[in-house]
Amino acid sequence: MSSTEIRHKNFIKLFDDFIKQHPELPRRGMLKLFAQRLGLSDRYLSHIKCNRKNIGSNVARGIEVSLHLPHGWMDREHRGERHDQARTAFTDEKEKLFIETALTLFRSQPNKAREMMIDLFRQQLQSESMEPQTQIAEMSGS
Repeated sequence: MSSTEIRHKNFIKLFDDFIKQHPELPRRGMLKLFAQRLGLSDRYLSHIKCNRKNIGSNVARGIEVSLHLPHGWMDREHRGERHDQARTAFTDEKEKLFIETALTLFRSQPNKAREMMIDLFRQQLQSESMEPQTQIAEMSGS
């Protein structure tokens, strides 16, 4: 299979996953919503979907970035792999904001950000595993 065919097949899979994630929405207009999610025009995606246009490297990389997929994901066959739908769409806007903010922080100051995030997450996980009475005592300074 050529890279053009692989990219097209992966695009169709991503679009189908997007539709499945929004069962409450009418099928009509889904391509426009998907285009908005990817930051591309719906007309261009229509051409891609109908195989009138190919997906170039820049567009493939842009799709990967928009959907938080690993670099090169669009160029590989994914036979037998169950694509994790959580990667293609966030459950809500707060989750999206969190991920974007964390990535911005991580990319701007990788070493400092990594340490801060790991410490914060570790503290949160430890506090969740503590008994409620211990948490109350710590919060009150006892």
